[in-house]
Amino acid sequence: MDIFNQQKIKKIDIKKVRNYLKKIFFYLSIESKKASFVLSDNRFIIGLNKKYFSKNTPTDVISFNLADEIEPDYLGEVVVSVEEAAAAAKELKTDWQAELLLYLIHGILHLIGFEDATAAQRKKMEKRQREIFLKFRKIKLNQ
Repeated sequence: MDIFNQQKIKKIDIKKVRNYLKKIFFYLSIESKKASFVLSDNRFIIGLNKKYFSKNTPTDVISFNLADEIEPDYLGEVVVSVEEAAAAAKELKTDWQAELLLYLIHGILHLIGFEDATAAQRKKMEKRQREIFLKFRKIKLNQ
């Protein structure tokens, strides 16, 4: 599991992030799978959003499902905006780490086949996301 910290918005302990992700993978019974994670700022994620989705705006998470016949155990990449997590937490009066954990869970769920394009898909995904989050929400990611 590769984790790249491309942001300077918040101090994040990458070991704690890795341990958290390993627990999520185990909980989802995908511990034998691999994925890469990027903790970004808005500038980075806007670039990806523009390049791949023609949207010149920040977003909370982008997942790239990259599993194929050559590397079936590699699920893909998840990019989360720590800046968006911090902004959302401030607006919602919650903890930025909790928001970031939600974004990571959301990205993983996309990698394993969950979609949120329709209301029904979104409802199913949000239910699973909430279940996972409630199980692991007490984990702190900062240094």
